[in-house]
Amino acid sequence: MMEKHSIQVQTITEQQAESTACFSRFGTIVAINQSTNSVRVEFEGNPFNQPLTARLGRAFRSSELQMAIDNQLSCRIEFLNDDLSLPLVTDIFFSILDESEEFTLRAKKMVIETEQELIVKSGDTQTRYSGRDGRITTKAKYVTSQAEKAQKIQGGTIAIN
Repeated sequence: MMEKHSIQVQTITEQQAESTACFSRFGTIVAINQSTNSVRVEFEGNPFNQPLTARLGRAFRSSELQMAIDNQLSCRIEFLNDDLSLPLVTDIFFSILDESEEFTLRAKKMVIETEQELIVKSGDTQTRYSGRDGRITTKAKYVTSQAEKAQKIQGGTIAIN
């Protein structure tokens, strides 16, 4: 009985290995098709040698799709009826970012909100926004501030050096 069961398992495993389309894959979104509410995707083992139109497996915001394109984020692609020509994007992995790569955010309006502190840092330069005491501190070798029209400095006390 045990031998018959192991033969069946082996046969099923061999069939799945021959049909690689039955496995989901990682890929990238390369374009958005606004008119059809779909995307174009590229993935390893794509036999068509060009990006394919893929349906969306859940509701993604346009900003999420654009962020995935701009930052070449990995996405999970499954295939309808185990057919490589019918890709379905089921997830975008926003947490998988290469530290050495550039990361782009685009929006008409952006709000970054923290309760205690926000630090924007690049190399040895940083700007710290403190929600605890209402202070903004910029540390850098050089700080340049320019205005095309007027530049105002207002405060209860202004100290220079």
